[in-house]
Amino acid sequence: MEILCVHSARWWQAQKVLIGREGRPLVIIDNFHPLPTVCVDDADRRSFRPVARHYPGIRAPVPKPYFAPVRRGLSDILIHHFDYRGGVSVQECFYSLLTTPPAQLNYIQRLPHVDGGDDRKVAILHYLCYEHHGGTAFFRQRRTGFETVPNDRFAAYKQGVEADHDSLGAPTPQYYTRNDRRFDRIRTVKARYNRAILYFGSNLHTILPGTEDSFSDDPRIGRLTVNTFVHPAHAGQKPPGAASRD
Repeated sequence: MEILCVHSARWWQAQKVLIGREGRPLVIIDNFHPLPTVCVDDADRRSFRPVARHYPGIRAPVPKPYFAPVRRGLSDILIHHFDYRGGVSVQECFYSLLTTPPAQLNYIQRLPHVDGGDDRKVAILHYLCYEHHGGTAFFRQRRTGFETVPNDRFAAYKQGVEADHDSLGAPTPQYYTRNDRRFDRIRTVKARYNRAILYFGSNLHTILPGTEDSFSDDPRIGRLTVNTFVHPAHAGQKPPGAASRD
């Protein structure tokens, strides 16, 4: 574990760890946003809508002023620990509420996932909920040993999922929280109010739900997060700790 000092955001309590055998960075920041209650109030005024079949919940847009007090600190983290150079491009940013109970999950939602195959995309997950709402877990696929699934690994990863289906059947309709014959859990981060985590979106990960409140569609009660995806303004850089493609 590496304790980080971010001079442009001195109120942060930040640490960096490396995930699994591939050693991709995971940065955990407590006291992330100076105005978390304003964020929750704003989310409470928004109209949430269902999204594509991958996310088991509803989402609403986040206003641009959200980034103003944390932009410099995030830029420092991305430059020094995710090897971003030449600026940061925000691709998506939205409030998210988990609303799908385990019994209603579709096949894809029962397995660990990645946030697309772009090996440079970084996910920023900001918890605006408390510890009883679970957290986030990271996984390794047993058949391939993959902890990340960029585009050039997707075919092999998919073959592994299909082989598991043929030998083990469909996964149980529940959130993936455990080690089993398909995946090993290699890192867990607990939810904490106003905590943010940064990781490469190609890392296999999943939601760890908590109590029944975790499925509420009320932003003041449920598992409210801000989900942001960023990318280097200039592509073509190899991410730190990236597995060899040879």
